[in-house]
Amino acid sequence: MDETIIQLKQVSKTYHTKNETVVALDNVDLEIKKGEIFGIIGLSGAGKSTLIRSINQLEVPQSGSIRVGAIEMTTLTRKELRAARRKIGMIFQHFNLLSSRTVYGNIAFPMEVAGAVPAAIKQRVLELADLVGLSDKLTNYPSQLSGGQKQRVGIARALANRPEILLCDEATSALDPQTTHSILKLLRDVNQHLGLTIILITHEIQVVKEICDSVAIIEDGQIVESGSLVQLFLNPQTDVARNFIRTATNDKIPENLRELIHSRTGAGNLLRIFFHGEAAKEPIITSLVRHFKLDVNILFANLDFIHDTPFGSLIVDLSGAEKEIPAAIGFLEKQGCRIEVLNGVESTTNQSVN
Repeated sequence: MDETIIQLKQVSKTYHTKNETVVALDNVDLEIKKGEIFGIIGLSGAGKSTLIRSINQLEVPQSGSIRVGAIEMTTLTRKELRAARRKIGMIFQHFNLLSSRTVYGNIAFPMEVAGAVPAAIKQRVLELADLVGLSDKLTNYPSQLSGGQKQRVGIARALANRPEILLCDEATSALDPQTTHSILKLLRDVNQHLGLTIILITHEIQVVKEICDSVAIIEDGQIVESGSLVQLFLNPQTDVARNFIRTATNDKIPENLRELIHSRTGAGNLLRIFFHGEAAKEPIITSLVRHFKLDVNILFANLDFIHDTPFGSLIVDLSGAEKEIPAAIGFLEKQGCRIEVLNGVESTTNQSVN
């Protein structure tokens, strides 16, 4: 996953209407590695749809460079662009199936447009129908399918011409949670078995958490944070990232505990301990008690996982010799933990109590 397959440099897109000017993309820089599942998350109107549609030039930016492999997409002729798009599949929020065609016909359509021979089309359709679990639905029309089945047809159709990249434009937003999970599992299987690079946009952090390797957060047309999914969850740098993450984890502090924290003044000994990876497996509380002769009262705890990496936090009330507290904090930091001292809002470090 070291090779860059998609690179955006200084990409800008502005929409002009009679009444206003909207900056959808503002000098966006982004790199996506070959073979990864890359999530782009943002609120409605943040610019994520414009961003993903710029990759295959469904939206044409006013400035900037968009490279897919060795191809500069912004300089292609119409004929060259049609050829380049065959290597970039796309699935949509509302499926965009042809209602007059069966499942077979919908999957076959891109190959027909590309001029494939009927025998090759049939073989490929049967392969893809089996891949997405619709071998028994080939003669059905879209009106006879559930939402999840329609999206499976959309995925099969997007894979018809053997693309190297799959763009997913809010691919699960119209689906219920159980169906969303099954579609995300299918996309992960496609990524692993076919080696596709998948770029998906969403406003749902749970979708990102479940499937993505890397993620970028877009706000007001700008990428405000990007990196590996694990690092984003463990050490978010922006308020918008922290707000997204709070909706996907179980770390929201109960109201009565927030009131207690806010009411504490002076040099109190309330700490929030953030841990991840190997630190999550260590008996850190037992070690505190043993090494520093402190009493540790656990007021709050949560544990979650990003893929196979455990992470979480504890809020503890330490009591004992005051001189031992700094040493205890230093010990925790050496174990790979991040510490917030919670002495009320004014004393909280790194981020506010949530």
